[in-house]
Amino acid sequence: MANRYRSAKDPEVVRGFRHVNNIDQLSEKELEEHGYYIGFPCPHGHYIRDTQNHWCYSCAKKILSNVCGFDLNYMHVDYKIKYKRLWDQLEIGERDDCWELKAGDGKLPRRVCMPSYRSLYSKQKAETVTFHKAIYQCAWGDIGTGVVTRICGNPRCCNPLHLVSSWNRLYPPAFIHPFETDFVAEKLMHFSRRKADPALTQKLFKNTISNPLEHIENDE
Repeated sequence: MANRYRSAKDPEVVRGFRHVNNIDQLSEKELEEHGYYIGFPCPHGHYIRDTQNHWCYSCAKKILSNVCGFDLNYMHVDYKIKYKRLWDQLEIGERDDCWELKAGDGKLPRRVCMPSYRSLYSKQKAETVTFHKAIYQCAWGDIGTGVVTRICGNPRCCNPLHLVSSWNRLYPPAFIHPFETDFVAEKLMHFSRRKADPALTQKLFKNTISNPLEHIENDE
């Protein structure tokens, strides 16, 4: 199991993360000096992205903190409906189960149409991305040009806890939290009364800790 997850020291993309104090308060010029820019919003409503690989700054921090979770009601308006339709196609099971597409024609759609960082300068507001990457960016975070793979080896699996990118460095958390795939009127009304605020969703996430085995390995 341990071999399925890379060390934080291995991937170049993780070494490329630069923490910046009060980054939300910086001007575009100041962001540029740190290698960031204000781009098309990620599914979670963040705007600051890496200049080279276009990953979302706030999402990268979330993934590195080993946090997996989302609430569809609080996602950016350009993504809500698309992700609702996407999650409705999955058979959601237990944590260790493979979550596959519901029975249809038996074919796994390789790509789905979703907004991306390219939407800022593209003539179309959405582009096609892999089905797995779309789910990953909803549950974990927006990784820009990054690639998503499956640790279970099942090409039909879309369980977020079975999906990893080079940003994942720890054992997956015990649960996806929050995990809300349905629209709730009260939450939608609450969200519509204010602008998307990262602090709004940040309050929903629980702190996570490494699997105890992680500490055992580090001591050896």
